[in-house]
Amino acid sequence: MRIALAATLCVALAATTSTHGQARDTLDIYVIDVEGGEATLFVAPSGESLLVDTGWPGFDGRDADRIVAAARDAGVSQIDHLVVTHFHTDHMGGAAHLADRLPIVTYLDHGTTVDQAEGPRAAFERYVTLRTGAVHRAVAPGDQVPIDGLDIRVIAAGGEVLATPLAGAGQPNPHCDGFVFHGADILSRYGDAEDQQSVSAVVGFGEFRAVIMGDLTWNKEHPLMCPTNKVGTVDLYLVSHHGSDTSGSDALVQALQPRVAVMNNGPTKGGGPRTFESLSRVASLGDLWQNHYAVAAGDANRQESFIANLQDFDGANEADGIHRDAAYWTHVRATRDGAFTVTNSRNGFSRRYPARGGQ
Repeated sequence: MRIALAATLCVALAATTSTHGQARDTLDIYVIDVEGGEATLFVAPSGESLLVDTGWPGFDGRDADRIVAAARDAGVSQIDHLVVTHFHTDHMGGAAHLADRLPIVTYLDHGTTVDQAEGPRAAFERYVTLRTGAVHRAVAPGDQVPIDGLDIRVIAAGGEVLATPLAGAGQPNPHCDGFVFHGADILSRYGDAEDQQSVSAVVGFGEFRAVIMGDLTWNKEHPLMCPTNKVGTVDLYLVSHHGSDTSGSDALVQALQPRVAVMNNGPTKGGGPRTFESLSRVASLGDLWQNHYAVAAGDANRQESFIANLQDFDGANEADGIHRDAAYWTHVRATRDGAFTVTNSRNGFSRRYPARGGQ
């Protein structure tokens, strides 16, 4: 009996202990530098993992290696759930490299691409071949992702958004007044057909809430947030669309009332000046953290302590990327009471944000 009890205790402890030997009762979020893709790793207290997007293909598996480095830091040996927000190369392209390095158990996405151009279609078919050998699920607004200890709700997918507000949400959104839709000139310039299919989700852990939007577009934010806010407020806003000016309307960011934002931009991908300006008007926002210095933003960039990667693009073409050995992530660690800490892995700079109403 004593031996059986000891064995039971060991199993229970193993479920809440990381490979670093420390008891874990936190949600850990790694915003990983893939130079413009969204790659973001969520690790539940149980150790179960959810990765949103995989970065670019090529570069000798550069982006997959960066994801693996973050996973190892978190004590993760497999990706339990991979969410591919949409089928653009910077979001799904690294999946094959990653699958060569870490087992991927379940693939979640919006189903099929709407982009029928030859190159994007071929890239999508390669991804389909990959997910065919695993569990695959096409998600829809309102769906949950089952991870013990977390409440993960899909709020947009496949061009549709929530029809019914989440619990506690549904208040009128005054920031919808004067909403200006992006017209054909912007839509044709940025080719957003696949972007607007993006899977977006709210991740809850006790009193803590984070939202990750993929590349959901400005116009698609309107039915999600207007005339009522179907999402509610969040503590952490993982900035839409790498901080591109084609997402992140006031109707979204003002109504979310985030306390902290983390922008997973590249040096010349995302990080648009209008996004910096918009975020500066959010009264609830304590800090903006950046995964990269944003060349286009100039003096609007945060001070260096808040920027994980300082290099600019050195004149390289955006589509070619830049191959570097050194890359740093932004790490968020949240507790059940809604408090959380953000750390820049480049310099160890860290800031704690208390629970709402706390000290």
